[in-house]
Amino acid sequence: MLASVLFTFQTIVNMFWVGKLGSLEMAAVSLSGSTLGVFQSLAGIVAAGTLATCARFSGANDRNGIIESLSHSLVLTFAFGGILALAAVPFSDLLLRLFGAEPKVVSLGEPFLTVLLAMLPVFFVSIVLASVFQAFGDTRTPMWVALAVNVVNLILDPLLILGWFGFPRLGILGAAIATAISQALSVVALLIILARRNLVRLNLPVRFRYFAILMGIGVPASLQAITRPLTGQLMFRIVASFGSPAIAAFGIGLRLLNIMYIYLGGLTTACQSLVGQNLGARRPEDAVRVATRVQLIALGLQLVILTALFILAPQVTRIFNADPGIVRYGTSYLRVLAPFLVIVGLSSAWSGAQYGAGDTKPTMFAAVIANWLVKLPFAYILAKMTSMRLTGVWLGIGLSIVAEAVILGITYYRGGWRRKELAWRS
Repeated sequence: MLASVLFTFQTIVNMFWVGKLGSLEMAAVSLSGSTLGVFQSLAGIVAAGTLATCARFSGANDRNGIIESLSHSLVLTFAFGGILALAAVPFSDLLLRLFGAEPKVVSLGEPFLTVLLAMLPVFFVSIVLASVFQAFGDTRTPMWVALAVNVVNLILDPLLILGWFGFPRLGILGAAIATAISQALSVVALLIILARRNLVRLNLPVRFRYFAILMGIGVPASLQAITRPLTGQLMFRIVASFGSPAIAAFGIGLRLLNIMYIYLGGLTTACQSLVGQNLGARRPEDAVRVATRVQLIALGLQLVILTALFILAPQVTRIFNADPGIVRYGTSYLRVLAPFLVIVGLSSAWSGAQYGAGDTKPTMFAAVIANWLVKLPFAYILAKMTSMRLTGVWLGIGLSIVAEAVILGITYYRGGWRRKELAWRS
């Protein structure tokens, strides 16, 4: 959870300093960050398989299995990230225009997005390395690395964005450079730590069957992961029709809700790794106990945190920007969604158990149905064909949350994830 706090803190710090530049700059960073999130979610093609296999090997005390999974994961993810970066960088401005941003926002966001798209291989490797540490239960090491990264980013942001102490004033491009440097240092640190633990080997034979296993777990997981940011981008297009203050408010609201995913992400990480370890040790009943406890803890936290966020929505939004339009839209977003988000505590546990077992198809179906068949159509209809306007967008998101939870609950209690086998060695 602390590592998630630090990751979220980095994005909040970026938004804080960019907020000093104006609402158009905030809208550009919000839209660019959401676009980048679509690409970053594709790292799940490898990361999901890495987590599931390494957690199984950890539970079975199979050190060689961890090494084999990690080495094949790194080769696969770096190659995939590099290809994706080469394909995406030339189209940074087009990607922003696709989602309806006004020309000034596109102009401001293009250099920011270009720099970060070029760093996709680094971001992908970082996500995969984090999944390895999660798999064998070492969450302290990534936490300390994340702390160091935040210190670097905290120092670089005002220097590069606002030009403090004689540095060039680069605006939102400075935020992108600060993020890129910080993430590169993170990857170097994590690789050094794993190498010192003798978990990184460069001379292993490449077995394409291992790639197939990782992809078999990861492709459904990545489709699940990409669904939310991709539909989120289309939601930005709907929101953009209400003006730049609406875009900025939506971006602020998304980042504020990352607070929720801090503790849910920590609990889900525990659920994924412990479920995988217990299944690897042939103890499915303990895997069920883990998931049950995560449900109870997450639901309790949701009730407390979301009640506070509902009450303090205007004050929290105003921290980032005091523009009356942004505060009004941001408050509406948080207050409409808060009641729906309570049930995410349950769905996170259900999803985490199935993900940790390597049974990623049910979570994919839940995300695809909820986001493509519920969120987008209802958000558009309620916003454009009723008098609700932006409130209709928020309600469409809420309905998708309910739909996803229902599907995840059904597949979790059917119990197929408890019997899932991963045939790494024939």
